[in-house]
Amino acid sequence: MNAHTSVPEGVLAGVKVVELCHLIAGPYCGMLLADEGADVIKVEPPQGELTRAREPIRISEQGTMSGYFASLNRRKRSVALDLKSEAGAEILHRILADADVFITNMRGGALTRLGIHPNDLVERYPRLIVVSMSGFGLVDTGVDPNRAGLAMVAEALSGTTGLTRDREGRPTWCGFALGDVMTGMTAHSSVLLGLRERDRTGRGRLLDLSLTESTLPLATVALARVQSTDAALAKVAGANDFHGVPYGTFEASDGFYNIGVNRDDFWARLCRAMEKPELADDPRYATYVERAQRQREVEQLLEEWSLQLTRAEVVEALTRVDVPVAPVLTMSEVLDNEHFTARGTFVEVDDTIGGTLRQPNDPTGFSVSSAARVPRLGEHRDAVLSEVGIDSDRIETLIADGAFGPAPVDASV
Repeated sequence: MNAHTSVPEGVLAGVKVVELCHLIAGPYCGMLLADEGADVIKVEPPQGELTRAREPIRISEQGTMSGYFASLNRRKRSVALDLKSEAGAEILHRILADADVFITNMRGGALTRLGIHPNDLVERYPRLIVVSMSGFGLVDTGVDPNRAGLAMVAEALSGTTGLTRDREGRPTWCGFALGDVMTGMTAHSSVLLGLRERDRTGRGRLLDLSLTESTLPLATVALARVQSTDAALAKVAGANDFHGVPYGTFEASDGFYNIGVNRDDFWARLCRAMEKPELADDPRYATYVERAQRQREVEQLLEEWSLQLTRAEVVEALTRVDVPVAPVLTMSEVLDNEHFTARGTFVEVDDTIGGTLRQPNDPTGFSVSSAARVPRLGEHRDAVLSEVGIDSDRIETLIADGAFGPAPVDASV
């Protein structure tokens, strides 16, 4: 493995990762690896990765920074290359020559046009672990593998959108890139397992991941339920497929809360909190099957009580009787939540334009303690190129050859 003086200490110190990614899944994987000490070199096009231009963008006298980009790229080093140019492609291969890992979430067609399809890379660099993330996979897809595949497409195909339903049973999108983060986490695990395997075999491999398969495990229990439920029982599954009744999001006088009554003893405790203990033994509601048959009625009983209370009062009352409950927080409330503060969940990240962003830290517990910073576009070019034997004179030639984008025009001509 490769050591660079700029690599922070951490369990992955000495691991060199080349990231050719955009949007969420790939960059999230790369950020976790960087948090754990790997030297993650983010290769961007001359104009910058897609999310650098996505709103909202913070502006200061020192420059601009997209919150979208900043949320997924801390602790990486940035090199901007025009991979459509021969000179830019040459530099990428120089960087890959001693890399341990290459991660990408670009489509196979685009990678083929650039001459860096994952199949070609594992042949050229036998020790390289190549992780490809795409909507449907590279091979054996059953559909066009180059088909566009956003997270919400994978969520629909995996059935997870079908599980995210309102009280009437209508599917609704979850509201965030669930499939992307799941794929990024899966890719992170794949990298670690690939490194472990290479320690034993001396060889890398191609890991062909898809958003669809990475999202599917979220539906593991639901898939088992549908295969284990007879027709009679299916009729009383409720709109939430056996999770419990009442179960989901309900309203208080000043906001919403989530409650999970997935056991009959939780129902009895809820009845005590509502000051209606007699309902616990009422044959209409005593068991899950009975409550599921009267789901709307049970939910009405709950909200008749909770709408008389504030969200905080509901949470306090249900916590007191040990029923699973939590307030439904806004993003602003999440940032100031005392639980996350006590856990040290957030990391302060330098946005490089004079400010900071609070971001969720690496949840594995293996994040390095060094300061976290977002890279400016191409700011590590000279350092990275120096490490692969490209000196300043050669860099000037590469500039003229368009390796980093259109060559500058000589104003004196």
